[in-house]
Amino acid sequence: MTTTGLMRPLTAPARRPRRPGLGAALLLASLLLACGSAPGEGGTPPPGGQPGTLNVTLERLPVVGEAAQPGALRLRGTPPAGVKVTVEAAPPGVQLAPGAAAAEGSDTLVPLNPQGQGGGTVTLQVSAPPGTARLNVPVLAQRRWPIPGTTPYLAAAALPAPDGALLLRAPANAEASARHSLLRFDPAQGRWSTLDFGLQGFETITSHTVISLGARGTETWVAVRGVTAAGSFLVRRDSAGTLTRFLAGTPETLNALTPTPDGRLQFLVYGQPQVLALDPGSGAVSRVPTDGVPETLVALEGGRLAYTRRGAAPAVVTLDPQTGAARAFAVGTANVSVPDLLTPAPDGTLWLAETRTGAVLNLDPRSGTTRTLSLPTGTRPSALAAAPDGTLWVADATRATLLRVAPGASSGAAVALPPGTPTGPRALTVTSDGAAWFESGGQWTRLGS
Repeated sequence: MTTTGLMRPLTAPARRPRRPGLGAALLLASLLLACGSAPGEGGTPPPGGQPGTLNVTLERLPVVGEAAQPGALRLRGTPPAGVKVTVEAAPPGVQLAPGAAAAEGSDTLVPLNPQGQGGGTVTLQVSAPPGTARLNVPVLAQRRWPIPGTTPYLAAAALPAPDGALLLRAPANAEASARHSLLRFDPAQGRWSTLDFGLQGFETITSHTVISLGARGTETWVAVRGVTAAGSFLVRRDSAGTLTRFLAGTPETLNALTPTPDGRLQFLVYGQPQVLALDPGSGAVSRVPTDGVPETLVALEGGRLAYTRRGAAPAVVTLDPQTGAARAFAVGTANVSVPDLLTPAPDGTLWLAETRTGAVLNLDPRSGTTRTLSLPTGTRPSALAAAPDGTLWVADATRATLLRVAPGASSGAAVALPPGTPTGPRALTVTSDGAAWFESGGQWTRLGS
């Protein structure tokens, strides 16, 4: 292990709940399906109803608020005749009106027309000659804010801060001036501001993270591609606005800033088979060699890390940065598969995408078991985000597609983006209240109850 480091202070104006195991979840899903439940959100036969073989899925989620969109149910292998959908329960201020059933091939589609401005969960009873089912349908409330700037701000990534704000980072193809700072959005006030890091010229931010210090405030960190012989560096901005630079000991691009409980900041260097860690107390940077080049990096419980690698042995690898001990979980096909978008779930499992095929997988690093989601044909995930309740959001920026996968479900329901949405969703993230946030066409959007 080698160490390098240098601190240079600058000054600037202040400016887990436990979930059922996979086996139990699959058994429960099988029982629910036998009772006519919809696999998208689950359910039970209504009181007095007779179990049947009605196969109902929530295909599209209803959205209220700005650019409201209807939802849709799909009854597979069921003709429209005799299909009846009624509302059993709805929260105050939330209305959902089932529309007329219509045939689509051998299936039936039922539109779900929302009204009002607030979101919540509506319980529907679906009946048809094959049987009955009860379905819980989330109605999402949407709100949008334009991102300031003379040209549309196309965000690369966003992170929630402990104070409720969200921090957005510009992509690598943005002008250098846009990559000198982060945009800060305050949802309570609907206001934008800028977080500066003392950068200039072609110095550009390549990654960022936020660390809560409790009563001592919050630290915002960015990784910066340097342009001098000193190489790339990290910048810490404390709650008072004081900036401190830490040299990384390399001229290459830094990414995947990942804090660990020991107070160190883990990160990757583009194209290098190692994980680096900064000790902010001393400014020293330590290195742990890896088998293959890490692509994405996340923190696990107990200070362990996980990363993805491609190439001859594509895999998800868990790593103890203290000892260097690693365990690899093979993903896909050698020299073909590209695992990416590694995302921790609240139950201790990991979500990831195999970007060559568009598959989204869930891996349990404790047992090595995996399962694969069923996604619409042609989906190419560009971002994943897991909510505190286990809900997974899947974005496909190339097709302007967003999917919501309920906890334990094997497939997701689509969320219709506002008409005319040209690109996105990008910078997908989820806040502690379970709301999903993303940028699309220069608009910053919240979807939640």
